[in-house]
Amino acid sequence: MTVKKLTVLILALSVFIFHVTPLFSAEQDPDLAKEVEIGRRAMKQIEEKWPLTSDPAVVSKLEMIIRRLEPFMSRRIKWEVRLVKTEALNAFCLPGGFIFFTTGIIDALNTDSELAAVMAHEMIHADRKHSLRMAADSSKVTLGALAVMVLSGGAVAPMILAQVAQIAVTSSYTMELEAEADRYGLDALIKSGYSPTGMITLFEHFMAEEYRQPIHEYGIYMNHPESPKRLAAAVKTLHDRGIPIERKYSLGLLRTEIKEGTNDISLNVDGQAVVKGKKTADNRAVMTSIRGELDKYLQLELAPYEIHVERGSLYIGNHFIAGNINGMTKPDEIRKNLLKVINSGRAKYPTSKFFK
Repeated sequence: MTVKKLTVLILALSVFIFHVTPLFSAEQDPDLAKEVEIGRRAMKQIEEKWPLTSDPAVVSKLEMIIRRLEPFMSRRIKWEVRLVKTEALNAFCLPGGFIFFTTGIIDALNTDSELAAVMAHEMIHADRKHSLRMAADSSKVTLGALAVMVLSGGAVAPMILAQVAQIAVTSSYTMELEAEADRYGLDALIKSGYSPTGMITLFEHFMAEEYRQPIHEYGIYMNHPESPKRLAAAVKTLHDRGIPIERKYSLGLLRTEIKEGTNDISLNVDGQAVVKGKKTADNRAVMTSIRGELDKYLQLELAPYEIHVERGSLYIGNHFIAGNINGMTKPDEIRKNLLKVINSGRAKYPTSKFFK
């Protein structure tokens, strides 16, 4: 065989392995079909009690998030998503990949990054068979035996299905399984390109709600007073990986825009003007440059001294932001405006540890 033919054969085999192996592995998963059937039967119990609703825009967004996360799951599950109409803050996933989000949690979260943090956590529960493992442990049987007991339709089947559904809906997982869902969920967030800080602000958000209404049920966090420990673990993971905590991306804050009037132009952050000047091509170019630097370096976690003026120029850390230009807001004033914007953003989330 010539070198050329051998090279072609190797490339062909590589393509075959890349495209076929994941599908082959999924088809050979001996448990998945059983899990799907168990999930479907448990889902019937849930849908009898919880009013489902339809919102194509929300469902489409959630399905888009799933598509970005599913390559980083260990198994090839055909995920399905449903919306439940209730103000309760909850999300859960049944065996086989049936994911439920309440309209309450959709309304409460700020960005796709936070939604993705919830989604990744719930997908890991199903990907690693958490509710089935707990139900099997409770019944003191193997996963295989549990599936037989449910799918055979025997007398204990309704009780086991109710237990599986209850574990998922109320998030009655052990802390070990919750930590596993947090850990692998955060890993999926990082790999998928979502801001991993979404998991940080998610924990902080629910902890703040818990402080305000300690008796309220919060679904995915309702039984876990150890949430501060889980938050600390997520923060440590990001620090260990050298990933900065930048909450503005998961909270949807410190967003910049350039606004042009008839004669004036301004650079706004969260709707507040931080730089103003006459409407000229030069000023527009300068503001566009400043905007690019603020998008990179302006963060909620900045300490006041990190935004400073040296020799008439504004810096964030050691990064040059703006100089002194005639007819435009002076660097000292820009600094004051930026600090006001940051403080305004922080005031909306007082429990966040912005200086980490």
